[in-house]
Amino acid sequence: MVNEQEMLTSGDLVIDRPNRRVKLHQYDRTQVADWDKRLHELAIESDATKLIVYGRKEDIPAWLSVGYTLEGTIDGFFQGQTAQMLTRYLTEERATSTAPELAEEILSLSLAKAGQTEGKALPEGYSLRKATDADAEELSRLYALVFATYPTPMNDPQYIRKTMKEGTIYYVVEYDGTIACAASAEVTERMGSAEMTDCATHPNHAGKGLLQPLFMELERRMEEAGIYYLYTLTRAQSAGMNVTASKMGYEYRGRLINNCTIFSGYEDMNIWVKPLRPIRD
Repeated sequence: MVNEQEMLTSGDLVIDRPNRRVKLHQYDRTQVADWDKRLHELAIESDATKLIVYGRKEDIPAWLSVGYTLEGTIDGFFQGQTAQMLTRYLTEERATSTAPELAEEILSLSLAKAGQTEGKALPEGYSLRKATDADAEELSRLYALVFATYPTPMNDPQYIRKTMKEGTIYYVVEYDGTIACAASAEVTERMGSAEMTDCATHPNHAGKGLLQPLFMELERRMEEAGIYYLYTLTRAQSAGMNVTASKMGYEYRGRLINNCTIFSGYEDMNIWVKPLRPIRD
């Protein structure tokens, strides 16, 4: 796991050095070619090998014409309008999935279980609550234990406290006074959407069905706060979260190849979405 997040962001443009990517969220649609040039310049400066544009539907042809590929969508990402996930790879290695057959097998398994959640309660002895900054130390230890590498420095309690101040909401499941499971909703209020992320279960509590009630509470909290467009990115070559997302009514929207470093290195990430209100496009 990275110890330092060398990420520069203006909100619309993100230079993500640990994951060697540059992301663009907002742009002047009349200047796609200029933006492509600028993204390449930033990639060279930061040693990035992947460019990601959160595009608008009407701009797809313009981005395709300069070499981007549409890998998926995030429904409602822009205040109810869908983000088109347009990507460009700067090396063949970064563009090549390491285990596409396994990813497809796991996707098929997950889709077969769509909407099968039963709203299970927590097992006896477990309790659910919102996390506070006092939990940052214990949360950082949990993430360090579960993930050898991660897209963001979740092994750093100061980083966790920073994300809390910036609007990320964490919930935890406790057992005997210790955190057994955690997840968060990374809220982007100006976009009106949130990423359901940072899911981790302590190995001693695996298989207990802790994540589903935790996710349900986060979803309830998001709807109360007026955040109606939820999505999650899951490791394409690991069944756990894909099955959970599908069971809980999230819909598959594509796959981002070698998107970020997580668990053991670069991995493909599946996009799952769950709009709580109708999208506008």
